[in-house]
Amino acid sequence: MKQKFFFFDIDNTLAVWPDGIIPASAQETLDTLKANGHRVALATGRLQKDAKRFADLARVSDFVADGGKSVTINNEIVFMEGMDRQACQDYLAHLEERGLHWAVTDVNELVRITPYEDVLAWHPDWDVFKTVYDPSFDYRQVEHFYKIYAFMTPEQEEAQQVVHMSNDLIRYGENCILFEPMAKAEGVRRMIAHYDMQPEDVVVFGDGYNDLSMFSPEWLNIAMGNGREELKAAADYITSDCKRDGIYEACKNFGWI
Repeated sequence: MKQKFFFFDIDNTLAVWPDGIIPASAQETLDTLKANGHRVALATGRLQKDAKRFADLARVSDFVADGGKSVTINNEIVFMEGMDRQACQDYLAHLEERGLHWAVTDVNELVRITPYEDVLAWHPDWDVFKTVYDPSFDYRQVEHFYKIYAFMTPEQEEAQQVVHMSNDLIRYGENCILFEPMAKAEGVRRMIAHYDMQPEDVVVFGDGYNDLSMFSPEWLNIAMGNGREELKAAADYITSDCKRDGIYEACKNFGWI
């Protein structure tokens, strides 16, 4: 059997969100794929350090994180960059002009930093990042923007006529909008180039909006049954739900395990 390179999104693809539990059938499938000579990696929008937790759990040492803007091979970061620095600075200035508060993740740690004390009160139960309040924090001195959190109600968003830095945004909990890179295919291409493999050898699994950035006519695209309708429309194959043996079902169907 020709060697394939599999890339699995994490949340609601490989692991059931928000608990982060990998179904037994999914883990057994990953182990069997590797035993059968295939390569297995993760591909996630999560920060590299956050993705590393799941990679260790899944017994995987290669992963694309930061929405395609970081590549880790054999547990070593070989590439990592933030979002467009000028665009991020312009957006934060736009928010400040409207009196809207924000936070940023500017290091590869599970933290976000903000100059606004009231942001400390925002903390969903499922969020694993720590919010750090620093009234002297100056976004103009930030070198790498990995994530931006913009805090506003829908009413404020409309009344203040907020122009977002990108249409690729995530409604992240109550009254928070998250911006992170959505270019997973870039990371996939970097990874397969490292291993001297071809796009036609790639198989990707996803469920969410940001996985649209990973689906490509160059390779096989598999959507989870619990996935967004836009993603299913772009998929070559739709499998069962994440928590209903979807990964096992697809790999068994194609004869990879």
